[in-house]
Amino acid sequence: MKVKVGDRVKFLTESGQGIVRNIIGPQTVSVETEDGFEIPTLTSDLVVIEATSPAERLFVDEMKLQGDDEGVESAPVLVNETYNSSSDDNSSRLIVYPSDREPDKFHISIAFSPKNQQMPLIGDLDIYLMNFTSDDIVFSMHSAGENEFSLLSTAKVEAFNKFYITTISREEIEAYTKAQFQVLVLQHQSKVLRAPVSSDMSIKGSRFYKESAYKDDQILHQKALIYKLIDFKNIPIISKLDGGKQDDEVQKQKARIYEKNDEILKHKKNNNEAVVDMHIWELVEDHSRMTNLEMLNIQLSYFEKCLQSAIDNHITKVVFIHGVGNGRLKQEISSIMDERDFLNYKPANMSEYGVGATQVDIMGTFS
Repeated sequence: MKVKVGDRVKFLTESGQGIVRNIIGPQTVSVETEDGFEIPTLTSDLVVIEATSPAERLFVDEMKLQGDDEGVESAPVLVNETYNSSSDDNSSRLIVYPSDREPDKFHISIAFSPKNQQMPLIGDLDIYLMNFTSDDIVFSMHSAGENEFSLLSTAKVEAFNKFYITTISREEIEAYTKAQFQVLVLQHQSKVLRAPVSSDMSIKGSRFYKESAYKDDQILHQKALIYKLIDFKNIPIISKLDGGKQDDEVQKQKARIYEKNDEILKHKKNNNEAVVDMHIWELVEDHSRMTNLEMLNIQLSYFEKCLQSAIDNHITKVVFIHGVGNGRLKQEISSIMDERDFLNYKPANMSEYGVGATQVDIMGTFS
């Protein structure tokens, strides 16, 4: 079955329907559910359904205009026959939430993902390069022959994106376990320049035949054998700008971030209470072409701005209306509040706000 961006699909393993928003890999797509959240899903767990009513057909047509016609079954580039020098066709974003973007954990890795996710020890393997960093990179992958190195693949991979390299059979594993990589970090605006780096991949072939080696990866959202090529923090810095005026400007910018703001005053109900509606349509004029990650970032940014404003203005009680959805927004704001010991939070009054709201009580310490 071929699944394309814009297809209306039904989940086979659970109830509900959605629209295919993004092609993540040869067998995985991102499906936007009816409540507006995107879920990585295997195509084998989906069935395409036809729009019947005029309203449904119009909705599907509009969704297709926002995507492209690339299907999951498009032929992969076999890098042992040719190399791909463009990331347009094979690159897609990783689903990375703000709380997971910790610079100390940034890395560049290779993932071997079984096509048969239920039986990972048999069948072909999809190979991805994962750029889990906040910078774009250019990589090249070579194999060593008896008399020369052969270029297998090269591409530019944007920040927090993965690049589909190829699909290999089990018989080809050995040729890919000793590949060599070169990586150049493309830093568009930075006070440092990092050196080009190389890494030799050396994986024992026996690992591919151990089921425990294939783990559910929270970044790739499927089972894969992950090999970390480079820890980003270990890439050498070859040039660094001096301090002075630039350092002063950076400090000024940081200071402006933490200046007292009066955003919470727009939401005050009385002297010590406020109610903030965090639904995306309350925060931006048009969110029709925004990804779920972009919307989540805007909501979290506004939450932190209002929370800090409430602290600055000595507001002791704030109700944040976040909705239900898949619970990710609620989870993220809970993580933020857990870092501050002068905050208590609990579900807001259900009779007044329903189930999608959290009440935050700000105690005596304001800092």
